[in-house]
Amino acid sequence: MIKSYLNHISLGTISMSMILFALISEYVFGFSPCSLCLIQRYPHMLVAITSIWLVFFRTHNLFMYPLNTLIMAFSIILASYHVGVEQGIFQGPQSCSSSNLSSVSEKSAEALLIDLLNTSVVRCNEVTWSFMRLSMASWNLIISIALFVGWTVSFLHLFKFFQSKSFSK
Repeated sequence: MIKSYLNHISLGTISMSMILFALISEYVFGFSPCSLCLIQRYPHMLVAITSIWLVFFRTHNLFMYPLNTLIMAFSIILASYHVGVEQGIFQGPQSCSSSNLSSVSEKSAEALLIDLLNTSVVRCNEVTWSFMRLSMASWNLIISIALFVGWTVSFLHLFKFFQSKSFSK
């Protein structure tokens, strides 16, 4: 049981670290994310939240482990799509920019024009940062696959533990 507890702590920490790395890349180093990059953060946020839930309430709910496995499967799909867009395999979304439209109604037409001219569009098919010739989307894909495997193995271990506990009664 302790092994399973440590597994979801470490798996949740990896997802939280990925979110922190993305935020540091954006706000400290100035790498603006594209719209697909922003969407790819959500699965890791959900896994981090469910991991905190598991730690905070010290529960081993069998529902949370398959849920996190499915969330990581969705993350794999998103990351695969983004890598495919970067490689030219898939066409990216039409609105592939990270512009903020929340304050559009508060600005004059001239201020909007100045903002548009000074804002560069972040395209999903262009790699802005890479490490070992792999983009952030590629690294997200690799780590999401590893997390998928980790959550699956954790679930199977926990399932076997509860199954053996019920048979021993």
